[in-house]
Parts: sequence; C-alpha cells; structure tokens
Amino acid sequence: MTTYKVIGHNTARAEGPDKVTGQGKYGIDALLPDTLWCKILRSPFPHARIVSIDTSEALKLPGVKAVITGKDVEGVLTGRSAYKDEPVIAWDRVRYVGDKVAAVAAEDEDTAEQAISLIHVEYEQLAAVLTPEEALLPDSPLLHPDFNSYVGVKPQETPSNIIHQMGRLRGDVEQGYAEADFVIEQTYTTPHSHQAYIEPHASLVWIDPDGHVQLWMASQMGSVGRDELARIFDLPKDQVTANFSYLGGSFGGKVDVAGAHICYVLAKATGRPIKYVMEYTEELIAANPRHPSVMRVKAGVKKDGTITAWQAEILLATGAYAGFAPQGLKGITDIAGPYRIANVKMDIRQLYTNTVPCGFAKAPGNHQGIFAGESHMDLLARAIGMDPLEFRLKNVVHEGEELGSGDNYEAIRAEETLREAASVGGWDGPKAPNVGRGIAIGHHSQAGGGAQAVTTINEDGSIVVEFSSFDPGGGTTTLAKQIVAEELGVPAERVEARPWSNTDRGPLSGVGGSRGARVTTVSTNAAAVDARQKIQRLAAEFWGWPEEQITMENGFLVQGATGEKVSIEDVMARYGGSVSGLGEINEGVSPYTSFGTQIAEVEVDPETGQVKLLSLATVHETGRIINPVAFQGQIEGGVVYGVGESVMEETVYQDGHVVNVSFGDMKIPNMMDIPALKTVVMESEFGDGPYKVRGIGEHSNIMTAAAIANAVEDAIGARVCDLPITSEKVHEALRQKGQ
Repeated sequence: MTTYKVIGHNTARAEGPDKVTGQGKYGIDALLPDTLWCKILRSPFPHARIVSIDTSEALKLPGVKAVITGKDVEGVLTGRSAYKDEPVIAWDRVRYVGDKVAAVAAEDEDTAEQAISLIHVEYEQLAAVLTPEEALLPDSPLLHPDFNSYVGVKPQETPSNIIHQMGRLRGDVEQGYAEADFVIEQTYTTPHSHQAYIEPHASLVWIDPDGHVQLWMASQMGSVGRDELARIFDLPKDQVTANFSYLGGSFGGKVDVAGAHICYVLAKATGRPIKYVMEYTEELIAANPRHPSVMRVKAGVKKDGTITAWQAEILLATGAYAGFAPQGLKGITDIAGPYRIANVKMDIRQLYTNTVPCGFAKAPGNHQGIFAGESHMDLLARAIGMDPLEFRLKNVVHEGEELGSGDNYEAIRAEETLREAASVGGWDGPKAPNVGRGIAIGHHSQAGGGAQAVTTINEDGSIVVEFSSFDPGGGTTTLAKQIVAEELGVPAERVEARPWSNTDRGPLSGVGGSRGARVTTVSTNAAAVDARQKIQRLAAEFWGWPEEQITMENGFLVQGATGEKVSIEDVMARYGGSVSGLGEINEGVSPYTSFGTQIAEVEVDPETGQVKLLSLATVHETGRIINPVAFQGQIEGGVVYGVGESVMEETVYQDGHVVNVSFGDMKIPNMMDIPALKTVVMESEFGDGPYKVRGIGEHSNIMTAAAIANAVEDAIGARVCDLPITSEKVHEALRQKGQ
C-alpha cells in the first residue's frame, strides 16, 4: 500500500481541546440578550380530538410573553424526509402521547413551565392504533385520512395506514421450498430504542432588525433545518442563516428541525430571540427513535447446507408521522444477508401507529434486519446439524455475486472476515458449562451526496481548511486536517481545520450514512491539491523553477532537480496575499461496502437467565484508514451502542404511554457492561476517492444483537427472538424449553 507521512498515522482530534476545555459551543449553549424560553404542552393521549383549548390563565401569568396553539399555524405541515405530514402544532387532533398542543414563551424556564400547566385542553379520546399489526386490520382507524394531500407522498388508491411498501423478488420461493429438506419459520421483533445522545434537542431563533432569521440548532444537518424552516414559512433561503455549533451526539436522531419552527413563530410574536431545549423526558416520549419491527422469516435449506428459499414479511411501526423517517428502510433488506440464495421474496411495509414518530438511528434498518437474518441462519444450521460458521462459509457471496438483498458490490471480502473472526474469537476453543459463542456477519456501504471544501494558504504562511461536511462526533474535522497536511507537505499541527461558520458561506451538510470519510477526503483533497498547484505556480514564477519539478516537503517548496528550497512563508510573503483551492463532491451510493463479522461469547445463569458478555471479537475489512485511533474509536463506540440495543435498551410502551421516561428507568451500557474487545481491521487498496477509503460509522453495531442471541442459544439451547435479550426473556425461553 502507498506510504504517507500524515495519512494512516494516529492524529489527535482537531476539535478535542475545544470540547474538553469547555470553549467549544454546542447548540444547547446558544444564548442571546433578551432571550425568552419556550416550553411545549404535549398530549397525554395517544389519539384524541382537540375539542377546545383555553390559554387565558397562562397569558395572565407574569413573565409570559406569548402563547400559541395549533390554530396559529393551522395547515402548516413539516418533516425531515420527503413526506411533510406532521403539524407544527396539532390543531384538530393529536396522534401520540407527546404530540405538540401549545407552546409558551416566557422570561425564564420555570415561568414557561408553570404557564404550560395553566393551559386547559378538552379532549375527546379516539381509538388508538398501537402496533403495526393493528394498523393493518380492515376496521382499524385511519390515522391520516388526508394522506394523499401531503407533500412528497405517493397517492394511495385505497386509503390505508400503510405509508410505504417495498419488496424484493428473485426466483420462485415456492419452488425453493419444494426443493428444501427443511423449511424453518420464525418471527423476530425489535422495540423502539432511543439513540441516547447526551445533548438533547435544542434551538435558538432570532429575527434580527433587518428581518433576517438567525438559527442555532443541536442538529446533525444544519442546512436541512434552514431549508425546512424557509419552506414551512415561505421564506427565501437567503433570509435564513443556520449557524454552526458542536453537536453532543446524534447517531441519526437529530436531523430534524429541532423545535426551530415553533421558536420562529414565537419570535415573530414577541420580537425577541426564543430558545427551546427538550427535557430528557420529552426526548424519550417525543423524539425520533429507531423503528420497532415485526419480522417473519421463512427459509428452506437442503441437508448439504444449500439455502433454497428465503422469504421475509416485515412490518415497521413508523409512528404517528412519517416526516422524519427514511422512506423505504433499505437497510432492512439485509435480512437476507450476504448469501447466495436463488429464490428470495420480501414484503416490507411501514405503517402509521399512535406512537412516537420514528426516524433515523445508527444503521437504520440494518440493525433490525441483520438481527433477524443472522438469528435465522443459526436456526437453519442447527436444523441440518451443520456448524454455524461452516454454514455461512458455504453460502456467503464472493466477488461478482449478488447478495440476498439483490445488491452488488465491488471487492467483496466477506469470507475473509468470517475466517479471521473465527480465529481471533476462538470459535473452536473449549467452553465451560453455560458458556456459548455466537457469530454474525453484516455489511454497510457509504452514502454519497455533496460536500465542499476550501483550503487557504495565507500571506503569513498559515494554512486553513474549511468545509461543509461538519463533524457530528466521528472525527471528520481531523481527517480534513490530515489530508491538507499530507498534500501540502506540512505537519498536521500546522493546519487549522474548521467547518463553515454558517450557511451563508455554504451548506452545513453534516455527515450521515457512513459518508463522512468519503465526502471529506474527496472534497478536502481536491481543495488541497488546487491550493498546492497555485503556490507551486507562484514559486515557479518567482524563482524560475520548472513547475512540474516542484514538490512540497516539511514546509518548503523544493526544486526537485537541484534541491533548492524556499519556505511557504517566503513564497506567500513575496506574493503579498493568500491563495485558495476549492474542492467539491456530489456522488451517489458507493460501489463498495465493508463487511464485518462479530463473535460474542456469553455466560448464561440458568437459574436467573442473566446474560454476561465475556468477550466480543469484531473484524472489519475496509479501504485505507486515514486516522487509526479515530477508526478504532468508531468501532468501539458502535459496539457499545450495539450491546445496549442487544441486551438492555428499550422504550417500553403501555397503552400508548412510554413508562420508562428517564435513564434511571431505561438503562444504557456503562463500562461494567462491556468486556475487553478483540478488534481486527483488514485494510485494502479498494475504496472511494484518492485515498481509497470506506466508512465505519454504522458498521460495528449491526451484528452485535444476532451474535449475542446466537451465543445465548449455544450456551443453553434456548433462543430469544425478541430484543432486547433480557434475563426475563432468557428465563422464559428456558422455562418453555423445559416444558
């Protein structure tokens, strides 16, 4: 592989000092003089008609400056996705516990909270639809009778609660079942699960004296918030500015408008800046968690291990509104795995329910689909008496073959990750009683999209790179710093890397879909090369050197034939100005994916059902790694995320109400829950852009649940098919096994 001086070497986080010293400002920190605080009144019912709202007592409270209801924004619908179906504030009926009913602006948070309690709402309760199965019933209430009028939807011929339907079809599954020696059918479920970021949703909106809207948000996609605010209220985009701030976690969960639309209405009403910060109770009842799913898998297999048919029927509860959910949750098609299957049929439906609206979460769809698919692979292997690893090796795809989802990728190395994981995970090693090992494989490609970067070499020789693909926590700021340093022949410490300060400079596009390394490396490389060529041209002009012989090394421009050199500072001082290079990318989905395999080893207490994770081996194949320490951090962070969703995290509903509304009731992992990790990364020369990179952000959490579920069955001979895998569920599985 190509050797670099900066790329491929551990580099400290560029924004690290800002974050650890408190100098870095997050969306939640934004505050202006004379700011009023917003609080939102939310529905206590999953489905009800709003009969009347009385705000008179709230308006009389000293310190209250404005109260708005749905009647103030009647007919205004919003959404992060193509669909625009969520009222800014509900005006006729509420569709989930937590739906917005009214909002208050007051001098301080306590007053705003008190005012909310003084608003009196009369409701007429309606029948609620709480599960996707209920949503399909012919006599189920129609939750969105005006669906066909919404922006972005595909009109329905027959009204229903189905938001989106997607399928996959290859071959003839019935013929595949006829050829099989065994046909195994099982249903798997996953719950709502919150992304559990530390910083809650927050927004600040100020309409300045010129009528220009200034916006600060705790959001992964600043431009999306700016554009949606402009669309909702018919404002020119150049009249709305989204300002950059650091982000305290998102994992896909903070890509919406973050309450800014309500703040805007209150700012217009009061003439003052409005700030809104969600309480974490609100987060857990009203943010945009991962879709719960019900997945029925039916597959046929021959005694020799050939998979003859694979059928999946999947129901996803999108919740009360689809405006913040990916339409066509493509990741869930990985339920058929990276396997060679002649006959495949999938039917995937997303449905309205009277529960919290769902959105993006780390690897949307992949987590659910791979849990079900890799769990079912073990059931098939056990049915024919074949080792689960050998069963996967027999069926896994190779270069030029189509995955079960129907996708094709270049440079496939799935088998290599299986074999390497078996080695480092001790697959064939001895095991103590009640100890089991489970294996699961998965993959994730890189999304495309646009990004821009500008590299500037200033008159004093200082170097700055600015870019649109701002860092939500994964380390892309540091990647930009490394790339510019590499191309300009300087140490990384000499380069200042920063995102655009606001959308007036260009789009604050953020990163998602594991695209950060891809778009950042391509755009910043082009910007750095452009700047390098310009300063080389200056040196050639000033010193009479052949331009094609000039290189940049250790802060100098060097004439290759003679060894003469001149510092960057001297070239720029002679020029008397600065030079800038521009780089852009706008591409589709990558032709590459990255495979990973995990092996979990667990110990199960047969008396209590408690599962203890003893070890987790995780193997990832990828392209070139730009910053190894950050890459490893992404793997370990993803594993922790995956462990949480596997064995503990769940937003629990009872009659449409979330009952675990704090992290005291909804446990997330701490270091006591995570064993020592065994990690292997397999680099290659195959990937995107000039450095051949591939993403890692959404890879290491997608196999964990299936690996642990398979290990539990290996340990005790009983399977849990419903996430999370709690001691209660394991104990019940043991009880049923003993009957």
